[in-house]
Amino acid sequence: MVLGSGLFRIWRHQPRVLIIEDELRDVEWLDRSVREIGYAVSGTAGTFREARKALANRNFDTVLLDIGIDEQQSPEIADLLLERSIPFAFLIGDKTPFEARHAKVPLLNKPYTRAELRPLLETLVGPPGGTAIKTASAG
Repeated sequence: MVLGSGLFRIWRHQPRVLIIEDELRDVEWLDRSVREIGYAVSGTAGTFREARKALANRNFDTVLLDIGIDEQQSPEIADLLLERSIPFAFLIGDKTPFEARHAKVPLLNKPYTRAELRPLLETLVGPPGGTAIKTASAG
């Protein structure tokens, strides 16, 4: 919508989070916590194959990525997210990022807490809920 002041107002939807995690208990906690904080969960994936399928849907704004999905460390998903400039964070227990190129990816350490999850999501995609963003006119 173009406003009379020469500014554009772009309405954002509620930020959508894709959870890629293979531990069911963690998936359930993350799903519930993400929603309670005010974000939407676009889906979950518990295997590498499910993750690839979910990524192909592109119905998310950020990803919470288990660093060791399917009990193996595989950098392909993280590399794909970096290549597409999709904001994401690693979910880690006792593991560390795959490669040096992943060193700047934010980490959420187990055991997870909402006190850590909320600021992480705000860093990745902004505040929860739909928001209006004003930008300067292109002309």
